[in-house]
Amino acid sequence: MPVLMHRFSGPRGLHEFRRAVRQSLVSQAVEARDPAGFRARLSIADVGPTRLVSVSAGALHARRQTGQRSSGGVFLLLSTKADGRIRHRFGVEPVVPGRLVVVPGGEPFEVDYPAVAKLLFVVLPPVLVEARYAALDAAIRSAPLDPAGRALGRQLPHLMTAAGATEDPARRRDLASVFAVVLDLLLDGTLGDTRGGPHLALRLAAERLVEDHLTEPDLSVAWLASQLAVSVRQLHRAFADNGHGHGPAGYIRLRRLQACARDLIGSPMSASELAYRYQFASASHFGAAFRAHFGSSPGRWRAEAAADGHGFDSVAARL
Repeated sequence: MPVLMHRFSGPRGLHEFRRAVRQSLVSQAVEARDPAGFRARLSIADVGPTRLVSVSAGALHARRQTGQRSSGGVFLLLSTKADGRIRHRFGVEPVVPGRLVVVPGGEPFEVDYPAVAKLLFVVLPPVLVEARYAALDAAIRSAPLDPAGRALGRQLPHLMTAAGATEDPARRRDLASVFAVVLDLLLDGTLGDTRGGPHLALRLAAERLVEDHLTEPDLSVAWLASQLAVSVRQLHRAFADNGHGHGPAGYIRLRRLQACARDLIGSPMSASELAYRYQFASASHFGAAFRAHFGSSPGRWRAEAAADGHGFDSVAARL
């Protein structure tokens, strides 16, 4: 298909833009800061099974609520010009140039762009995610691009234009093959192996259980193994090559510390109360673990966020 370009302006354009976003990406509620002065441009091109969506829009806020479950697709978000934030159930990710954001279609989120944003979305359909990128269908997350990743990311709009400029089937197949290689190199260099080995499904299931039971005293490696009907040894094997260097016990500890870091900023609970809530042995044990991981005491972490004035956004990247 050729590149389809749409332009939108004013309140009526905002209404049409919402519909175009729902049809090309995922269902979400989009609100503009200035509906009367709203301006946007959206371009779409299919490259093989993958859809590329280029968006340039004025300041806006978008929200996808829990329960709007998709069929398993994923979209990748690359910013060419933006200073946004995407909030999700496990934290906040910056949407800025030089960073890749992964958004599974079924995950709820809120995203803010306080000024004009220029973005590129790579939409991966469920069948492609299952076949090649199974590890992407987990939680929303982001990672910085290294120099090679930035260079590869800059090629995607050119491939989008090239795919839209030809109707020759053989030429389009060649472009789709090139695009697949570029995408694989970009993802491998940024996120590690996204295809997943035989233990991937087990690890993802374990990670989801951890997220849902962070405050429960029963949460442990043995409990996870029991819930998943596997041996502790199998569980350790599933975490052996997970990209973040933690075994199952380390992952539980990591996610509890990150939850405490968020709550220190987003709630009035004291460090002692958080230590109790997230099952640390004592307040002093929690404080030592927090300093070892974040290089800051819980009190200093909270004070720095308050002094900055931007709350959780100011320290989100440190999680």
